[in-house]
Amino acid sequence: MAHIHISTVASIQAIEAQAWNRLSDARPFQSHRWYAFGERVMANCRPTYFLAYDGEELIARAAFWRVPNEPLPNLPPALHTLAASLLRRWPLFICRSPLANATGLILQDDAQRAQVLSALGEAAIAEAGRQGASVAVFDYLEEHELHGWPSAFQTVTVSDAGTILENRWQSLDDFLASGNKKDRQHYKRTLREARRLGICVTKHTEVPEVEAALTLIRGVDARHNNMPNPWARALLQNLSLAGGTWLEARMGGRLVGGGLLFEDNGAQLTTALGLAANVPYAYFLLVYASLEVAFEKKVRWLRWGSGAYAFKQRLGFVLERNNHAMVAGIGTLTRLACKIFLG
Repeated sequence: MAHIHISTVASIQAIEAQAWNRLSDARPFQSHRWYAFGERVMANCRPTYFLAYDGEELIARAAFWRVPNEPLPNLPPALHTLAASLLRRWPLFICRSPLANATGLILQDDAQRAQVLSALGEAAIAEAGRQGASVAVFDYLEEHELHGWPSAFQTVTVSDAGTILENRWQSLDDFLASGNKKDRQHYKRTLREARRLGICVTKHTEVPEVEAALTLIRGVDARHNNMPNPWARALLQNLSLAGGTWLEARMGGRLVGGGLLFEDNGAQLTTALGLAANVPYAYFLLVYASLEVAFEKKVRWLRWGSGAYAFKQRLGFVLERNNHAMVAGIGTLTRLACKIFLG
């Protein structure tokens, strides 16, 4: 049996980019550059990288973040305040790709899966304890990744799966032509109505009005009872570091909508959607503008996160299957709580 040893690193800058990207194997939002961007945006979350070696060969990794401000589900105000206070004191220790709703666990192959997961899980629990974390979490796992885990970890499945579309088109015209006549007529009619109201969408490499954009983003969160993204401001401010695109919709010069697009390893991510209340067509225009950018950049995958499932399904998006997590309590109380609520 091979001897697996774990090296612990505190910054992506201390890891050689070529070795990191070789292990990533062109998986979306797993590049060295993307993690460097994540460290800048999530500056209040301490990263810890566990690198698993078989001899001198890097065969697996787990990228963890000590997160004191993880977005919480909708709770009664008093309970929400209590939970937020507890997490600030005893943060979560979460393995994920930053800002992308993707796993931070990468294995070269499944041949040594149980042995590697045992080593990584043991290292994660020990480090979480040293950092004063309450729970260690490997999230955004697919169902086929739920085997081989050490007994300290329990499975959690969440209902809000993300959405994804495989790109099979060369242009927006090609995409529209592949659909039905009714959808094409609706698209043209909506464009006419939007122009009549003076609504137009433009693309930017920076966000001209960060505060106005944040107001729209928070408005969407409030109207849909979403968990606010605590890193929204930093995403907007650091857009250019990741070569992202800011789409904004204006009506009569007023900002009425916007959204961020990021690309990594052949995939596009749409995030930080903001919309003014009671302004028709802005969302529609932003969606189709994001499709147009994806086709122009020849990305293979389009990822749009959770929500608005019926609309996305009409466009061809399907549910992602990475809505599982493995969770381990660190102290006696959190281990007991995990057994009670997850067992």
